[in-house]
Amino acid sequence: MADALASPRPISLTRENNPRRAFLLAKLSSKPSPDEPEQRSPSLSAFLRKFSKFGSDLGEKTQPSPQRSIAPPPRIKPRLLGDVRLVFNVSGRRFETWKSTLDKLPDTFLGSTEKEAYFDDDTKEYHFNRDPEIFRYILNYYRTGQLHYPKCECIDAYDAELKFFGLSEFSISECCYEDYSEHKKQRHEQLQELLLPVLNVPTKATTLRQKMWSILDGSNESGHPLAPLCYYTTGFFIAVSVLANIAETIQCGALPGTTKILHCADRYPKVFFTIDTVCVVMFTVEYVTRLYSTPDRVRFVRSPMGLVDLVAILPYYIGLFLMSSKTEHGGFDSLFVTLRILRVFRVFKISRPSQGLRILAQTIKSCVDELGFLLLSFMLAVVMFSTFMFYAEKLMKAPVTDFKSIPEGFWFILVTMTTLGYGDMLPVTWLGKVMAGICSLSGVILITLPVTVIVSNFNRLYCQNNPDIAKSPEATLLG
Repeated sequence: MADALASPRPISLTRENNPRRAFLLAKLSSKPSPDEPEQRSPSLSAFLRKFSKFGSDLGEKTQPSPQRSIAPPPRIKPRLLGDVRLVFNVSGRRFETWKSTLDKLPDTFLGSTEKEAYFDDDTKEYHFNRDPEIFRYILNYYRTGQLHYPKCECIDAYDAELKFFGLSEFSISECCYEDYSEHKKQRHEQLQELLLPVLNVPTKATTLRQKMWSILDGSNESGHPLAPLCYYTTGFFIAVSVLANIAETIQCGALPGTTKILHCADRYPKVFFTIDTVCVVMFTVEYVTRLYSTPDRVRFVRSPMGLVDLVAILPYYIGLFLMSSKTEHGGFDSLFVTLRILRVFRVFKISRPSQGLRILAQTIKSCVDELGFLLLSFMLAVVMFSTFMFYAEKLMKAPVTDFKSIPEGFWFILVTMTTLGYGDMLPVTWLGKVMAGICSLSGVILITLPVTVIVSNFNRLYCQNNPDIAKSPEATLLG
């Protein structure tokens, strides 16, 4: 028993022991007659060759089944007859394309015969000393018919490449034309700002008007020895006028024998009138002198600073005229208050010698579209959230609510979106509080959207007005 288990008897697969296998082998080994069609089963033959160790004895050659054909390889569409491959060497980088691709635009440089002047017979290549990064966009235009604009490239370099290869800016695709136009506009403004100091280079003053203008022009730009004196004198009177305008509103107590508390302007009218008169006389002399000595009087009168100078002195003379008329006809109290309010525009006279304030004004001017978008978005958001807040409080049937109408909710939405939150109006229901939270988050997101554009424009203008800072390593942190 042990010997039988240790060495099992091999199974005999002869024809005598396995008659069914003998029948199958005989069937496969028999050659069919020429008149008799072949009845061999290819699936059975493949099965026996794969799973039988005697498959090699069958004497059959491994051939593909006549019922299963192998798919032919895909046929590559041949190029046009006579088409050749062109190689372009652009500053060391090789580009290849077909001649038929360039023939699509025969009016351009690459599609015409003008490029043959740059052909090298030794290397069989076209050599261009151009920008290879932009050339791949140009070559892609011939392949796809769409000319794209890379935002990372300089707008002047891109225009130079388009001009060299005979392409128009109107060929740029719609997906990139808006970015191209925006960069083109920014570059135009930058060139105007850079050329303005060149066009206004102060020449040597020869006439009296030129000397007066060089004195009033500024402390650092004109170079006249009396310019700093005029600069600091004007700044002193501006500061005195602004401080006097502020001090007028301070309560200075009551007059002797009375209990009514008076403002300083009412208790000491002669003192403040004298200070105002001296400042206005100084501002008048400055305005008349600037109007006389300016190279372009019309431009000066229409300029923002010219209007500020006029508004700074005009309320005083109107007040003198009304004061004389008041003694005869009376009234004009509300008009006097309005004239006092207009004196606050004297603060803007400080922006003339301040370069930082001028840059800030230029930044606001360059971001008019972004600020207009922000204002419009705020208006839409205020109306929308005020409507939601009103109906949320009404839907939850709040017994007492501050949102009695949609216009009354404008103030709450405005202070909530600007994250001020005075607390004078509050939602009562849980749905109203949820809407107030969504409104607050929306306001934060809405305010931060144009901030990056404004900061970028300010840094750009600041570097343009300070060339030394623009060349320093710290300029990378600003830009």
